[in-house]
Amino acid sequence: MTPDTPAPVPVAELIAQRREGFSCAPDGYLAADEIARAWPVVWRLDAFIQANEVRTASGTFGHSYQDKYHAGDVQRVADAIADGTALLAPHWRRDTAEGRVALREHVDQEIRQEVRSELVLSAVVLVLLLGLGVLLWLADTA
Repeated sequence: MTPDTPAPVPVAELIAQRREGFSCAPDGYLAADEIARAWPVVWRLDAFIQANEVRTASGTFGHSYQDKYHAGDVQRVADAIADGTALLAPHWRRDTAEGRVALREHVDQEIRQEVRSELVLSAVVLVLLLGLGVLLWLADTA
C-alpha cells in the first residue's frame, strides 16, 4: 500500500462510528460508503465484491433502495487484502499504475455519458420550446 492510500478501518470500528438514522444498514450489514472505508485500496468495488463472494442484501433501507454487504464477509475480505490473499486485480486497485489508469478511464467514461445525457435533454427542451414558439406565432398570426 502506498502512503497516499489510507489504512483500512476494521468493520467493528465502522459499525461503532455509525450515526443512527434512516440511512444505516441493518444489523450485520454495511453500506457501500462503509465498505469503501474498509477496503480503501479498492476502487472497483462491484467486481471485487463479486470476485471475493461477499454476500449482499438488496432492499429498501430507510428512504433509498441500495445493496448492503455482509459485515463478516467484509472483514474476511479486508483481512485477505492485508495478507495478500484476496482476489484483487491490479486494475481494481488505487495504488497501482494499472488501477489509476483504469479509474481515470472509468471516470472519463462516466463524465462523457453525463455530458451526452445533458445534451440530449437540452436538445429535447430546445425542440419543445421551438415548437411552443411556432404554435404561439401561428396562433398570433391567425
